[in-house]
Amino acid sequence: MKQFLAILLIVFMSNILFLDAQSNDTDKFHAEDPVLITSSGQSSDVLMVKILAKKSSLNYKLEKLATPEMIKDIKSLIIVSGGSTKGLGAAKIDKEEEYARTEKVINKAKEKGIKIIAIHVGGKSRRGALSDYFNKLVAENADHIIVVSSGNEDGFFTNIAKEKGIGIDSTEKIVLITDILKRIYNKE
Repeated sequence: MKQFLAILLIVFMSNILFLDAQSNDTDKFHAEDPVLITSSGQSSDVLMVKILAKKSSLNYKLEKLATPEMIKDIKSLIIVSGGSTKGLGAAKIDKEEEYARTEKVINKAKEKGIKIIAIHVGGKSRRGALSDYFNKLVAENADHIIVVSSGNEDGFFTNIAKEKGIGIDSTEKIVLITDILKRIYNKE
C-alpha cells in the first residue's frame, strides 16, 4: 500500500511540475533546426541539454568545443553556459581561451544571421565568478534565454533579458525545458 501511495504521489507531483514551465516569451520566439549545441565554460551541463534536445526531437549536433568554422549548415545555435574548472582542464583550455572561443562562435553566428539560444541548467551550482564570466557573455548575446529558476534567484538572467530586450523562459525543473524547446522549434 505504501508503494502504491508513493507511486501515486510521484505521478501527481509530476503532473503539477509539468504545469510549472513558464513560457514567458516562447510563443513569440521561434527557431529552426538543424541546431548546433555547444558549451561555454565546459561544464557537464551541455550533456543534459543534449538529452533534452533529443527528447524534443531536434535535429542537432553536439560540439563541446565548437569553432566558428562549424557555424555552417545550421539554422540555430544553442550555447549552454556555466563554468567548470574540471571541464576546462579536461578540454585543455583556460577560461580566457574558452571565452575567446565562445565570442568567436557568437560573432560568426550573428554574422550569418543564425539565432542564438542561451541555456543555463546548472542552477545555483553554476553561478559564481567563473560561471558568470561565461553566463554574462552568452546571455547578453542571445536572441532568447532559457534558464532553470534556481540559477536565476537573484534575477541575473532576468535583468540581462530586460536590459537587452531578450525573451526569457524560466522553469523550476530541467526536464520541462523539453516543452519549451518543442514550442520554440515547432515540434509539438
